[in-house]
Amino acid sequence: MLTEDDAYHATPSSGFVHDYVVHAVKQTTSPLAYHLGTGLSILACTCPLDYGMNYAGKLRANMFILLVGRSGEDQKSTALGIGRDLLMEAAAPLVGDFPGSPEGLIDSLARSPSQMIPISEMGRFLASAQKGYYEPIKALMADLWDSAPVQRAKANGKSVKIDNPRLSVVAACSLPYLEKYTLAEDWTGGFMGRWGVMYGQRIRVEADPAGDDSDFARLADDLRARARIPTAGYCTGLTPSAKKMWKDWFDEVSARRLPDTIVGIRARAPTMARKAALIYAWDWGKPFSGQGWMMDDVELYYGIKFAELHIKSIIGVSEMIADHPDARARRSVIEAIAALGGACTLGQLIARLKWKRKPLVETLDSLMEEKRVLRDTGMDGFTYALAAAPEAWQGG
Repeated sequence: MLTEDDAYHATPSSGFVHDYVVHAVKQTTSPLAYHLGTGLSILACTCPLDYGMNYAGKLRANMFILLVGRSGEDQKSTALGIGRDLLMEAAAPLVGDFPGSPEGLIDSLARSPSQMIPISEMGRFLASAQKGYYEPIKALMADLWDSAPVQRAKANGKSVKIDNPRLSVVAACSLPYLEKYTLAEDWTGGFMGRWGVMYGQRIRVEADPAGDDSDFARLADDLRARARIPTAGYCTGLTPSAKKMWKDWFDEVSARRLPDTIVGIRARAPTMARKAALIYAWDWGKPFSGQGWMMDDVELYYGIKFAELHIKSIIGVSEMIADHPDARARRSVIEAIAALGGACTLGQLIARLKWKRKPLVETLDSLMEEKRVLRDTGMDGFTYALAAAPEAWQGG
């Protein structure tokens, strides 16, 4: 989990992102990292379509940001709303609505190829996707993270094609939804692996959060002006000193020990660092001339800082993510027994978990085989008790 100090040291000392974070902090006590991720995402959608650099193909400056925290405690949706409202004021066509189908998303991008979609209830999306409702949208969004061309066929035989989509997303999700509806495979090479995760916890407390929006108009004007810039210089590579910085960090990340469930982030984190570095360069005006330019230490440094926030967040989240559905079920049963005082009857477990008897008994049988749970005979029938302290089984 990120600390306020982590996010503070990853925030530049000047530029739009810095000023946005200062503005957002005045409005709410949400974790600082939420504002940093949101600021990068709303700035990303103002980048011209021709902006980017070569990195394992053409890399564009769009971002998927996931604000993760406790339900009702960390003000995730509030932080998201601050960025959404600012972008709506500055350039309303850049604020998209989450569609109910892949066709709707493609049609929306046909009208406005650059968009930022705010999703205040990502948990509901994940729950629906698990039932199959949103699986096609997940597949489409995976392509859109790469800014790949997308198209769909219409009933009249014609097609809608977007050659250069630039979709950014800021979503808010509570920890229980991630635990319930995602598995380790989703975070390594799947849909969730494309999200820059900001996992924070609210520390600041404000008795009267009236807010101070004195910077709102100035920030909206800045975004509006950037959204009107039609073209930008293409990044032609790294300066020699930036190349050394990149190689040193890349080699260190590649050799870093990570939990087995999330080793796949080694492949995504460098790409996220480059995307963030492109946005910071746009923030500081390097591509405004329209000429080719070289990425230097400063933008690359803060891009790497963002990627490190993501890595630390993923490590924190991974402690709650199961390897497979059976592991998730076993963890749920262990947590339920612990919540019931460390020992309970089958009826008490059914009442707490709201499960059917058969899958619960099967899960208990596997836990007893692993000697994680012990069964004893009491006056009320069988009693199930944890064989060790609950923290010993947090891995699922």
